[in-house]
Amino acid sequence: MSKRKKRLEKIRQNPNNVSLDDLRQLLEDYDFSYKQTVGSHHTFTYYLGGKRKVFVVPFKRPVKREYVKQAVRLIDQIILERGEDKADD
Repeated sequence: MSKRKKRLEKIRQNPNNVSLDDLRQLLEDYDFSYKQTVGSHHTFTYYLGGKRKVFVVPFKRPVKREYVKQAVRLIDQIILERGEDKADD
């Protein structure tokens, strides 16, 4: 199992107390782009269904569970769209 799959499973199993750095690394593993922000939110862009979309995470340590779960759901959609198998990598 690749590092990115291990990271995804670790965060999926325990979405509490996830740091922004860990979430950012996970999102970047799946081709999300981090946009440097000024203020209290971090913005990530990604492509799903051929369209550019935005995922916004408020600056809070640790990242709230709801945002972590939402990120995992987005990654699952991306994996499904790409046809990636759970066993690959």
